[in-house]
Amino acid sequence: MKALLITGSNGWLGKAIIRNLINSFKYYSKIDLLIIHTLDQIDFLTKNDSYLLEKNKINYVRIFGSITNDSLIQSINKISLFSKIKEIKVIHTASVIHPKKVSDFYKVNFLGTINLYNSLKSLNLSKFTYISSNSPFGFNKRGIPFDENSTYNPIGGYGTSKKCAEEFLLGLDEKEKIVILRAPWFHGNEMPERQARFLVNASKGKFPIIGKGENRRSLVNTTDLAIASLNVTLYKCKRNIYWISDKDSYSMKKIIYIFKNFNSKYKKIKLKFNAIYLPKGTSTFFILLDLILQKIGIYNMYLHVLGELGQNIECSSREYWNEFNNHKSIDFEQSICEEIKEAYKKIKN
Repeated sequence: MKALLITGSNGWLGKAIIRNLINSFKYYSKIDLLIIHTLDQIDFLTKNDSYLLEKNKINYVRIFGSITNDSLIQSINKISLFSKIKEIKVIHTASVIHPKKVSDFYKVNFLGTINLYNSLKSLNLSKFTYISSNSPFGFNKRGIPFDENSTYNPIGGYGTSKKCAEEFLLGLDEKEKIVILRAPWFHGNEMPERQARFLVNASKGKFPIIGKGENRRSLVNTTDLAIASLNVTLYKCKRNIYWISDKDSYSMKKIIYIFKNFNSKYKKIKLKFNAIYLPKGTSTFFILLDLILQKIGIYNMYLHVLGELGQNIECSSREYWNEFNNHKSIDFEQSICEEIKEAYKKIKN
């Protein structure tokens, strides 16, 4: 029996992976058992999801527990079909981005990944796909986008913890089992509340632009990242590392303009382009303040976001799109309209 374990399945990306797996019949021949992991006992599968899995003869189980201790592997051992698992593949999305404690970065993102990997080795682990980030690389130097050969330059606890996890995985003797997907700024449906608030505020011009807003940002639709995760995990791939992002990057000012333009169409009103402009050095100031606070164990999500807001964080995902050219990417501007509609419904604004 071939099993696929998806950690952090109730997160923004985890849900997208489950949804795309269930709705893409081409993946069904690759697995016999789907193991859906969540930290808490949250059931987000619909009746139709369960029907499709059962109809296509995919067994599925839900397990709970933290990746930082033995509870997750104990849950796997208790699966009634455990003895039939001959091979297991993993998409590891579980991580902490905005923690309650700074120490959680290291505990969950690094030590949790080590614990998870070591716990699964006895189950004939054949593929371990780790969802990483642009954060281990800091900001672009001299306008050069990140690629698979970029060197680490993390800023803050999150980037450092993801860097350490990458280094652990790439240093293993079983490196052929490892795939690392590096993803920039998420957008897409089934977003968390923080993203919904950002979309609504930014589309109204109530979100700051640093300097002239010419700094460039890469983004990735969670649906594209989900499909990429399934592709590199369930099919053979040529590399251990891929960047995955929308094919185009945008200036921050252009991103805010796109949000505002679709908001105008959605609300059917004419809105002039306006925004809150802050001096160019503001972003650097917030980065330094964020780092100082993290040093004494304090993390503030808003400081962290404002620190990145005026920086160039751009990547090249050419390697992925060239290899998996059957994957048709979702157009950023086309997807934003539905995302803004969802954002308004989520916060009831």
